[in-house]
Amino acid sequence: MMDKKDNFLEYVPLRNCPFGTDDKGRVYLIKEKTKSKLLKRVISALGRSQEFHIHLDELGTAAWLAVDGRRTVLEIASGLKSAAGGAIDQAEQRLARFFAMLQRDRFIRWKERS
Repeated sequence: MMDKKDNFLEYVPLRNCPFGTDDKGRVYLIKEKTKSKLLKRVISALGRSQEFHIHLDELGTAAWLAVDGRRTVLEIASGLKSAAGGAIDQAEQRLARFFAMLQRDRFIRWKERS
């Protein structure tokens, strides 16, 4: 659990949802549209997909693929920055916001501190 006085960049993200990659190699996250059995039957009867696909951009894809359950947000940001030759402006802040959004929508969770 996050504490307001902790440094967000020291947290270790863990993936919390299934994902796939498109034909360009970019990641998309998979989220169920509903947990309700009744609504699932309605969606199925309408011939619709039971899930949303949330497509990530190039930076989001690289960040998602870097999540391994060991690296902190800061370590992931440093790795992405190095891979881009330092061309990512404010990588730490951007990645912190990205992971905060993923956590809010339950696509990731935080590794428990030991």
